[in-house]
Amino acid sequence: MNRFTHGFGLRIDRTHLLMLAFIFLAGTIIGCVGGVSIVPLGAKLQNADTAFDEAETMDVRDDDPETMEKNRKRQQELYDRAIALYSEVIERDTKGKWAQRAHYQIGKIYKRRYDWDKAVEHYQAIVALDPTGYYANEAKTGTANIRKNREVIKAKRAEYQNYKAIYDNEPTDETFNIAAEALYEVARAYESLENHTEAIRNYERMVEEFPEHPKAAQAQFQVGNVYFYTLFDYQGGWPAFVSVAEKFPDSYEASQAGTLLKQTNEILVEISFLMDEINKFRNKKAVEYQKTGRKITPADMWVMGYSDQVVQNFQQIGGNWEKLRNFPRAINAYKTLSRDLSHKKFASADAMYRTGALYQQNGEYERAIEAYDNLFENAPESVWRNEAVYQQAVCYRSIREFGAAYEGFKAYMSITKGDTPYLREAEQIVRQYELDQDEDGYKFYEEQEAGTSDQDASSHPGMGS
Repeated sequence: MNRFTHGFGLRIDRTHLLMLAFIFLAGTIIGCVGGVSIVPLGAKLQNADTAFDEAETMDVRDDDPETMEKNRKRQQELYDRAIALYSEVIERDTKGKWAQRAHYQIGKIYKRRYDWDKAVEHYQAIVALDPTGYYANEAKTGTANIRKNREVIKAKRAEYQNYKAIYDNEPTDETFNIAAEALYEVARAYESLENHTEAIRNYERMVEEFPEHPKAAQAQFQVGNVYFYTLFDYQGGWPAFVSVAEKFPDSYEASQAGTLLKQTNEILVEISFLMDEINKFRNKKAVEYQKTGRKITPADMWVMGYSDQVVQNFQQIGGNWEKLRNFPRAINAYKTLSRDLSHKKFASADAMYRTGALYQQNGEYERAIEAYDNLFENAPESVWRNEAVYQQAVCYRSIREFGAAYEGFKAYMSITKGDTPYLREAEQIVRQYELDQDEDGYKFYEEQEAGTSDQDASSHPGMGS
């Protein structure tokens, strides 16, 4: 039968009906209100994360002050875009699961801007949404850290000013040591608050005012550490590490700085060489075609015969950024590899796994879970599949989604053959999760996820229903 009769007597042919069904399905998936398409929450969150990542990995410094100012402005625009997108997620997420993550990320941005009161506001919003959840615990820790370090700064700065004035009038070893230690603690507190500008300024101030103090070399070394391993600013950190050897030549920190600079220089030179080689192997015609909107396959993007070399280069670049503890750029290298060389199946799958592993190592468990899902979806036959199943379960446990963790550990047990490094641990976790010690009908993992006790039968997930 090729035609159907609508309830109002209107006859619609099959093609028309299928078109209507497709339009309805598209509207269901994408969402449409008043003719305006609504981006799905998951995609909105990913867009916010992308803007945040771009801001985080942006190289702001430049020898030209005007260019550097433009870079800083662009970075702030990216953070603003991320805040706007995260805020949309918060407004639309009625269940609050993604809203918690969005609040947490906005809190991060406000910490970058040293606006701690705003950061605390978003942490408090997380606790209000789910007082016992993973993000609530992180938010409580973050709030406590902000309050504690602001108090430390207030108290120790006053102590420094007081004892420095006393020392300037009547120098003694005691007043010298108290003033120097207090200034050092101020710098450490600023670093903990992620106010790196003030942290560096106070470390440098200690070196200038108390060069004979035992912690002066540590302070100078820490300036370099902040630049290299927090800001990923090698141009700014280089002279800071050089100053360790110049000002404190006999210190332990001086020998450390010398070795570190040598290793870092070798790594950065290699990364630069590998990037230049990758650009040399790009198919320039394909790049031009792509700019005009023509569809180009990943295989077409590279000069014929050099794809394997490009893969190796990206792998080395990612590994080198890992050595420098620059996880954002390492992740970016692996993501680029998996996307732009997706036709190299093994290498692409390996890069997907490493992306998840780095997110996990950096404590970004939800993004690790998403990265492992990406591996399962796009490279289900990968040699990393079993490992990823286990590590994803570990991530679920870390964010207190014990039901998903339980299923993940069980899945790992079912697909793993032989004695593997994680099999016994997975078996132990599953056995523990399946316990029902108070015999109330709820397993241990269900009690944990609900925040109830498995030692008390009157405390169980169904008590409020």
